[in-house]
Amino acid sequence: MKARFGLTGVAALAATIYLPAGPALAQDDADQIVDEVIVTARKREESLQEIPVAITAFGVDDIRNFDLRQLENIGDLTPGFQFKNQGNQQPGRYNTQLQFRGLTTAQFSPSFATGALFIDGVYVLNGGTSLSLMDVERVELIKGPQSAYFGRNTFGGAVNLITRAPSLEAFGADVNLSLSDRGTNDYSVFVEGPLVRDRLSASLSARLYDKRGQFRANDGGRLGNEETTAYNLAVRWVATDRLNFKLRYGYSEDDDGPPAAAFISGLFNDTCTGRTIDTAEGPANPERYICGTVPGPDSAVYDNGVGIITHNTSLPQIAIDLGITDPSTNIAGVPQVDTIGMKRETERWSLAADYTFGNDYTLDFVVGTNEQGANWIRDFDLTDRVNWFSRDPQYMEDTSYELRLTSNQDGRFRWLVGVNRYDQEFSSSGQGGDSFTNCLSFAETFTDDFPGACNRQLLFGNDLFDTDEAEVTGIFAAFDFDLTDEITLIVEGRHQEEEFTKGGGLVTPGQPILTETFDGFLPRVIARWQPNDSTNLFVSYSEGLIAGEFNTTFINADERERAQYIAAEPTLAETTPPEELQAIEFGWKQTWADGRITTNLAVFRNEWDGIKGRSSVAVNETCRTADIDEEIGCATEDGIGVGDPKQIINPDTGELEPVVNTRNVLLAGDGTITGLEIESWFRPTADLTITANLSWIDFEYDDYDFNFVEQIAGFAQMRGNQSPRQPEWSGNATATQYFAAFGNEAYIRGEYIYQGTAFVDESNLAELDSYSLVNLRAGISADKYLVELFVKNLFDEDKWASGARWTDFGSPFQGAFFTAKQGVAVTPLDKREVGVRVTYRFGE
Repeated sequence: MKARFGLTGVAALAATIYLPAGPALAQDDADQIVDEVIVTARKREESLQEIPVAITAFGVDDIRNFDLRQLENIGDLTPGFQFKNQGNQQPGRYNTQLQFRGLTTAQFSPSFATGALFIDGVYVLNGGTSLSLMDVERVELIKGPQSAYFGRNTFGGAVNLITRAPSLEAFGADVNLSLSDRGTNDYSVFVEGPLVRDRLSASLSARLYDKRGQFRANDGGRLGNEETTAYNLAVRWVATDRLNFKLRYGYSEDDDGPPAAAFISGLFNDTCTGRTIDTAEGPANPERYICGTVPGPDSAVYDNGVGIITHNTSLPQIAIDLGITDPSTNIAGVPQVDTIGMKRETERWSLAADYTFGNDYTLDFVVGTNEQGANWIRDFDLTDRVNWFSRDPQYMEDTSYELRLTSNQDGRFRWLVGVNRYDQEFSSSGQGGDSFTNCLSFAETFTDDFPGACNRQLLFGNDLFDTDEAEVTGIFAAFDFDLTDEITLIVEGRHQEEEFTKGGGLVTPGQPILTETFDGFLPRVIARWQPNDSTNLFVSYSEGLIAGEFNTTFINADERERAQYIAAEPTLAETTPPEELQAIEFGWKQTWADGRITTNLAVFRNEWDGIKGRSSVAVNETCRTADIDEEIGCATEDGIGVGDPKQIINPDTGELEPVVNTRNVLLAGDGTITGLEIESWFRPTADLTITANLSWIDFEYDDYDFNFVEQIAGFAQMRGNQSPRQPEWSGNATATQYFAAFGNEAYIRGEYIYQGTAFVDESNLAELDSYSLVNLRAGISADKYLVELFVKNLFDEDKWASGARWTDFGSPFQGAFFTAKQGVAVTPLDKREVGVRVTYRFGE
């Protein structure tokens, strides 16, 4: 275990190491230390300190006091959970990931996500992007496999949002305004009240978020503009004393400009050449890449002579002329985009009903549907070079149903049984969509000079090959039995069957369609010991499952093409096996000093089999009937026909030369994850509260082939390396001092957030530097209002917030040598920001 925790962070956290973000403090009652927090992570109401599961919970007061407006804010305060706008390889809010305990995926489709989001029990496909929290009652971050209760994609954990139930008794409204000197404005309102007192009520909430980009590109455009408009409507009906209904509708629109991003070229920032490193394959001599810390914004070397945080913010006319914005090639239900930036529309419906029988058994039913269309035009190479651009439309729709029966929870034996059904459609490419390159090179070897031999411009059409559908049926049950007054044995499980279908033929007639069925039983067994009201010790074993995937291009390859695939990757198969996770966890939840201190500890070890690892294969493909005169290398005027290898005339030599395409394939790997999380809350005096949270995650590959960097790293086997984009150490701490001012309650709060070093890819050659953020808040509040001044990033930390290995698409496209030039796509931290926020509560 390498100690990479900043000295400032050590000091901040060591001061409170005996001290979980979450319990709400009742400041107006000196005798009441902590309000009990109720969570529903096991589909029933339980105390946070008594449930035998690792959970971080934020109630409505926490959301208000800590100004939590989106999942990225929550991720900063939650050990073992990562959520960044750059969730995948490229920056921006287009496609993000819920990452629990180092479990991440290189897959583009959300069908293979390792973490899942639920709103009022309804699974939300790709739901974490630009999520608004203005009508949320509680956020539960549930860590470890949650397949028994939540099913699909809760491989590493689940985010469970419980929205506010409209009041049946009185009218009320919350208004929230936030403005900053950087031009970030965030306004939201929540209105609720009875329509028929004690029987029928409704709420309406809305949010307008507008962030002005903090960086300027060299072409004068602004980088980082974000805008979200969201509306939610909820109706609550108490039909009888035993029967309740809740209907919720949500709609949101996102309209973002080019993201704040940079590309750190391995060629210009080469610190590998001349070095020898030890690898699983023996000594290697990496070159033309970054070994060690990725240079920061003030030290990176770039070729434009102006600045590193820049890329094109407008499309070249040639890309438009060739059809990259052509609406006829769009996906139905997706917004049209004709400039660099992203647009997204999301619509969600859910209906929940519950009936309580005379014996206090409850029957719950929930149905929900989500529809989302997004479109994104991006500067694919993230440089000022006018070379590679892409348009990536994606559409997704899902519907889920669940019915469950829960026994009376007062007896020694308690149980729950249920059944659910989930159907999903996802249409996308994920490999550049409709992509345009301004520079095709016929050079036999790559060169370090950009101009090279650029011969023509090309537009590659969107093949939609990442389109997939899933039909999932699950039957689940849970049994709790109190062996003694102190010891409880819990057995939970789900039998799940999934039919997974993939291929561009789902949306484009004539293309291949692949189907396979995956099923299995997913258990969780927990033993809990509660020797007294203050102590909760538990140990658990659980399993998670993610469906396998198809190697589409290999399946559709002819004999000549398959020989090239196998020569490059001898273990390549038509499908990958399902990913399986075996997780063991020990937990200790403790309350000390008459409720003035709580500490929650989790220690875990995960065995992850079947990790979907991407590799790259250069293939000279064969011309099919549909390719003739439509696909590069299949021109009849060049004498090429069906069944011939793809070839093109080199304008420099006049000779036919093979066209080589770089295709991604999937190979299964294995890894082991060990870690711990500490969450603590401490109230040393009636007016001072302190929280401190710490996470340590050690993720090591046992077997993992990753050849994207082989040409520069000199090796492809990653055994013994750490997983990318997951810091080994991270943590946060807050301290809030309350005092009286002008006859009202006032406070000063300091927030410290630490993010340790993280590798940008599986090779572990390059890593992002650690960073520390300090935020300050000071405010005054009364019964109905709060006024706060805040400073974010007080010391103007100038580091990279996130980053990932990225091919140097700014260089000429050279087929087989496509991955010979690499670098790192990075997102900068937001600059120091000063602002004010005001919240006001109307009504009773």
